[in-house]
Amino acid sequence: MAKGAAKKEESGGSKMKIIIIAAVGISVLLVAAVGGTLFMTGALTKKSASSATQAAAPVQAPPVYFSIKPPLVVNFQHPTQARFLQIGIDVMARDPHVIEAVKANMPAIRNRLIILLSAQSYDQISTPAGKEKLRKEVLASINEELHKAGVHGKVADVYFTNFVMQ
Repeated sequence: MAKGAAKKEESGGSKMKIIIIAAVGISVLLVAAVGGTLFMTGALTKKSASSATQAAAPVQAPPVYFSIKPPLVVNFQHPTQARFLQIGIDVMARDPHVIEAVKANMPAIRNRLIILLSAQSYDQISTPAGKEKLRKEVLASINEELHKAGVHGKVADVYFTNFVMQ
């Protein structure tokens, strides 16, 4: 009888071991499935936060450039002698229609730029800061002329491609 009781105890113990092993195995599989799902969806990476930021940023159209030809040549203010400035200007817009508007309004734009440039003094535009200030004024002047002509859109930037003072 002791042998029968021992067999019952042994079979009960082995059933308990099987149940524990099965429970641990199921738990491991469940954790692996949840972790794999989170990894595959990108929920565990920091990339998802930056992707949301990138998605919110508007996509810009490629830049379109146009060179104002010929370069502008003006004489400008100097108390003792005649000074000249030759300046090459390129404009950049994201909308090709704005570039077409610049071309269509070129006489008025050149007139504005000649007046603006000839009002400068040698000392104002001989420094990098003075050139940058002038570049911003040229951009504003072109956009004002486009606005005056009823153009919807703006030139995004201007670049000095040639800057000679004499």
